[in-house]
Amino acid sequence: MFHIIYVSSATIPFSNQDLLELLERARAANAALGITGMLLYKGGNFMQCLEGGHEAVTTLYERITTDRRHRGCLTLLKGDRAERQFPTWTMAFRDLDDPQVCGTPGYDAFLNQSFTGPGPTVPANNCWQLFETFRTGMR
Repeated sequence: MFHIIYVSSATIPFSNQDLLELLERARAANAALGITGMLLYKGGNFMQCLEGGHEAVTTLYERITTDRRHRGCLTLLKGDRAERQFPTWTMAFRDLDDPQVCGTPGYDAFLNQSFTGPGPTVPANNCWQLFETFRTGMR
């Protein structure tokens, strides 16, 4: 299982509706490609982990780096791992309690929770440590 974790900064403001639309489009597209992961958005910044087949992940990441809605893509980690850490693709938002948002398939309340342990399917590792740093450090 190949994975890439990157950060970037939004070039435009993302409203809750923009993020929900991004979530819905990305979930469908990623499912078709066999890609899972998590996308975090907070304070105008993104952090994402993509995982799947090497070619599918690298092709998607190359397309992401040319998306004009953000800039400064910086790869933090990439490589192979034994298994998926995210069996479903999810997206976390910052401090939202809107029932419409929280009830959306794929929404993840990670940014609103205290991180106290391992990820969904594997022990805590560099991926989750990076996510926790993003969660607590971005304003």
